[in-house]
Amino acid sequence: MVDDPYSVYMSKKEWEEFRIRTSGEYSGIGVTIDIREDQVKIARPMKGTPAEEAGLKEGDVILRVDGETVRSSDVAASLIRGPADTQVSLTIRRGQDTFELSVTRKSISIPAVEHRMEDGDVGLIALMSFNEHSFQETSEALNDLKTRGAKAIVLDLRYNGGGYVDQCLAIAELFVPKGTVVSQRFKSSPEKVNYTSGEGLDIPLVVLVNGGSASASEILAGAIQDREVAPLVGTTTFGKGLVQGAYTLDDGSVVKVTVSEYLTPNGRAINGVGLEPDVFVEGDEAQLAKAVELAKAAVLNPVS
Repeated sequence: MVDDPYSVYMSKKEWEEFRIRTSGEYSGIGVTIDIREDQVKIARPMKGTPAEEAGLKEGDVILRVDGETVRSSDVAASLIRGPADTQVSLTIRRGQDTFELSVTRKSISIPAVEHRMEDGDVGLIALMSFNEHSFQETSEALNDLKTRGAKAIVLDLRYNGGGYVDQCLAIAELFVPKGTVVSQRFKSSPEKVNYTSGEGLDIPLVVLVNGGSASASEILAGAIQDREVAPLVGTTTFGKGLVQGAYTLDDGSVVKVTVSEYLTPNGRAINGVGLEPDVFVEGDEAQLAKAVELAKAAVLNPVS
């Protein structure tokens, strides 16, 4: 854990804004960001938000926010957020080009889950983040799709950069049968193992992943893959296998420090490596089409 871009100091204000962001409601431009190759990069501009309208793209590097150089995703996010109807200036590098962009902030309400039926009898659950509402929204989506006649589920974890691990573990109960989900390896404490206790999903499952699937997404996807619950379709995941603990200081500021590394049920450490999909497919539309194809095939040819 020597090479660690995730440990960071956050002022009281930055920590409060971080908590607001993970609640699913905040004022900003509607973009998810993470650290890639020691750079603050855009993972995904959300649909219908100022970020998308301004033309920001996946992979754009954020160099400065309002003239302040940023080196961590949390600090960048806290600077980008602010009162609705105010402007934030971004210095962006895209390929070989560097340019300035002013974006007007708006109130952003982010559902953790979107769901719909695909090709008649396949239910799609797009799990976009692990915020405070993720388990409830996923459970409700799953129930709704089954009621509407879904015979298989495609769980879309693409562009999901992670979030609350406790929400991830709760969601794992919906898909992974009784057994190991993830273990955490500490420097000076015994290993901690998390388990599911239920029966898992009772219909076929296919999971979509890509380079934007990170952290808690990889915990869930890794458990599903190692436990042979479902195939992963897409491209290699991001590879964030470190867990941070938050420690509050006397002045209300917080230090987030890496405290453990997580391992998949088969003992794989994925930090800096990621998860390789079982079926490699590039391109968002092609990935979804392949996942639906595999889901329908699983309905026709169930494995006992």
